[in-house]
Amino acid sequence: MDKSSSDTMIALTSTNYNMWKPRMEDLLNLRDLADPLDNNGVKPDKKTDEEWTKMNRKTVAQIRQWIDHSVFHHVAQEQSAYTLWEKLGSMYQAKTARNKTLLMRRLVNHKLRGGISVSEHTSQFQDLVNQLSTTGWVLKDEEQAILLLSSLPDSWETLVVTLSNSAPNGKVTMQMVTDALMNEEARRKEAGTEQSYVLISETNRRGGGRNGGRSRGRGRGQGQSRGNSQVRGRSQERDSSINNFRHSIKA
Repeated sequence: MDKSSSDTMIALTSTNYNMWKPRMEDLLNLRDLADPLDNNGVKPDKKTDEEWTKMNRKTVAQIRQWIDHSVFHHVAQEQSAYTLWEKLGSMYQAKTARNKTLLMRRLVNHKLRGGISVSEHTSQFQDLVNQLSTTGWVLKDEEQAILLLSSLPDSWETLVVTLSNSAPNGKVTMQMVTDALMNEEARRKEAGTEQSYVLISETNRRGGGRNGGRSRGRGRGQGQSRGNSQVRGRSQERDSSINNFRHSIKA
């Protein structure tokens, strides 16, 4: 196998079917081995029985090469590429109500946590959206954008409010939200670097001013208390909006 077409390929496990499937389809198309799947296992008139049998075997071999040993035993006896492909789909792409519920719960509870970059967070979010779409539940762009905004912690509340208030016609889009998240992350990193220099300089200047430090600390504590109350208020408003959205989806 040439290196260029297999560098990005991954082995199928019990948890990565939605990522594995499109990559496998691309690989089969690059190798001109997709006909058994595209034709639902039926031989086209232009091919002889020998040609079709040979292609089917190659397609089966290509697919199996990228199936992890923990999954392989499920399809070890399959001789038809199309049957093998459909069996994998039925195993990992269930369209049951239970599967839809589990995926939606994971999506709603997906939160941006410390130590995770915005890029990683949005990638994980999109993976859940893609998994949900394979069950037949396709979320609209605005619904995805609202859920992504709801995944942000309270420390991002200012951005959430700003985006919500400035959205054209009151509708946020995924492009709008993801761009804003990337920009905000970059701004915070830059501000954090600058703040660290300021804190170091201020600490050196203060020296032993304990009383002044306590006085300033009390002032900051009062201001922080007021700020926390405002954030909690905005957070409650946002949670109310998200709950209304969840109920509208169930309806």
